[in-house]
Amino acid sequence: MTEINILIPVVAAFLSASLTLMTGFGLATILTPIFLIFYDVKIAILIVAVVHLMNNLLKVSLFGSHISIGILKRFGLLTLVGALIGAFLQGRMDSSIVKVLLGVSLIFLGLKEAVGFGEKLRLPQKIDFIGGFLSGILGGFVGNQGAIRSAYLLNYNIPKETFVATAAIIASVVDVTRIPVYIFNNKDVLTDNAILLLITTASAFAGTFAGKIFLKKISLKTFKIYVAATIVIIGALLTFRII
Repeated sequence: MTEINILIPVVAAFLSASLTLMTGFGLATILTPIFLIFYDVKIAILIVAVVHLMNNLLKVSLFGSHISIGILKRFGLLTLVGALIGAFLQGRMDSSIVKVLLGVSLIFLGLKEAVGFGEKLRLPQKIDFIGGFLSGILGGFVGNQGAIRSAYLLNYNIPKETFVATAAIIASVVDVTRIPVYIFNNKDVLTDNAILLLITTASAFAGTFAGKIFLKKISLKTFKIYVAATIVIIGALLTFRII
């Protein structure tokens, strides 16, 4: 393991954690391709998944008092069911078409918030279970569950800390369901790369603390625009099949 193989992923972990703290998604999206440059796909997927989980648990510890139990009950639980169904369907349908449709939807939802129509076009809370279920299916199917979840959470008129905390706890639960499968299939990956895992996790933690400082300094309006803009970018990347 060379110094450059450690340095670049570690720096990437810090930057991605600090930049994506507010979006509720994106750490794995940024970090996985970088790890794939330097490591085997099994190492990349498992290490990034564990770092993703540990970093989300840190967010929960930092913002746990702001978690919305109501949103969690109405939206979060069915996400898991949908994710399992989506993962099952992945090998049985053409994911490229679904990615384009998902990308267009994310662009619409992101622009809705960015241009100020969010307040006028709020979805009723009584259909939250549909949003949770569908986001889980699409996330399990195309692997971009975080963007879908954040796009839907923007529908709520909630404080930025509640947004971050609620997104983090939902993501943590999803991670807990998938990581044991990865570990079972690749038992030696974590032990053989323990130093890399520890250093990358520590770097992501530092990035999260840096992002928390920035979060305090911006307004709720700026926060929503930032999240919406990121969702639009992910939507565009999906629409034009770049990811």
